[in-house]
Amino acid sequence: MQGEFSMNRRTILAASALVAFGAAAALIAAATPVTAGPWDGVRSWETATVQRVVDGDTLIVNDEVTGAESRIRLLGINAPEITTSAHAGQCGGALGRKIMKSLVPVGTRVRLAAVDQTSTGKSARPQRVVLAFNQATGEFDQDLAWAMAERGLGVWFTVPKEAAMSSLYREAIAGAQSRGVGIWNPNLCRQALQPDAVLSLRLGRTAPGGKVADEWVSVRNTGASTVDISGWLLRDSGLQGWYTFPGGSILTPGDYRVVHTGTGTPGQPDGHDVYAGAKARLYQDVGTGTALVGDGAYLLDAAKNFRFWREYPCTVTCDGDPLAASVVIDAVSVGQGKGAARAQTQWVRLANKGAAEACLDGVRLDTGAKVYRFAPGTCIPAGGTWTLNIRKGSATPTEAFWGLTEPALWESGTARLISDRDQVIATGTW
Repeated sequence: MQGEFSMNRRTILAASALVAFGAAAALIAAATPVTAGPWDGVRSWETATVQRVVDGDTLIVNDEVTGAESRIRLLGINAPEITTSAHAGQCGGALGRKIMKSLVPVGTRVRLAAVDQTSTGKSARPQRVVLAFNQATGEFDQDLAWAMAERGLGVWFTVPKEAAMSSLYREAIAGAQSRGVGIWNPNLCRQALQPDAVLSLRLGRTAPGGKVADEWVSVRNTGASTVDISGWLLRDSGLQGWYTFPGGSILTPGDYRVVHTGTGTPGQPDGHDVYAGAKARLYQDVGTGTALVGDGAYLLDAAKNFRFWREYPCTVTCDGDPLAASVVIDAVSVGQGKGAARAQTQWVRLANKGAAEACLDGVRLDTGAKVYRFAPGTCIPAGGTWTLNIRKGSATPTEAFWGLTEPALWESGTARLISDRDQVIATGTW
């Protein structure tokens, strides 16, 4: 119900964490660490009073100690923008502000928490987990980002150094997505266009330091009907429109487009490629820390309804990757000789044991020594095989060439196929 912080059974872990923090925060002094599960490292820095709700993820508050006014950006989610004199709003923006106003009316006391007190975002806004005071419990135990996420009024948005709570927000958003509420309602903005469309998104992330143009998102028609995606919009979790498909973008069943983040020549290299023209990568690395860090690609139809999305990395609640049921590492040649001579005779063969074509968009092969990233459009027919040769050569539909002059496979070892969501699809050991 709007205005209340309901918690369903899917999110009982989140509920427990919220209560635990609220109880601790009521007893400890500001800047005291909290060390309960996902709250590890999070500290309560300020207590303030809400002066104004800007939108679904931004508040203006007054510090109860210093009296200073601050524009606070919630951690964990990115809500749709509202209409201002500077820019047009996004579908769901007005609804998000309305709900936030119902959750924290002007005068509501809030506690502001973060791992690092100096954390700031766009326009130097302090970034905080915002906990509203609960009159029923007498504690600061109502997490505003979690409440908005549960209602489907924001996408998952992580800041690497402030990602302690991100796994809880991701679960709340996943629940909203499965229920089709908020921005995940395909008819929120107006009646969904081409409701029978079935499209699949895959992310091609580059290695750290990789070229911007080598980062991409593929949009593939995996349904039985032709889909016109002219005017459809592709975004990342920053919710900034970064590529709109031009007129004539027709996808017949099995057809696809590859939207590169950087610059390039449309239609190159193979006729499926388009370029957004951005100067920097959009999709952040997941890192090696314990907190969940990631991003997502979101496809909106011409009516601006969220229709399809792909988020990474996978969590414990992710569905299994469909490729895991069909694609296997069928054989490996570790080669003969040493150095370049060994590289000339090394290869890895994949087999599709399934009954349908298997496309490896966004998949990478990790040999332990090297990582190979499959080009979009690499597909293995049902019952077919595909070979990756370590040496140089000219690609064919059934084999590719890595172009290395040094070995990529140890004499004994393990190779893994890993999806764009970091799920292991197949493993081969020799």
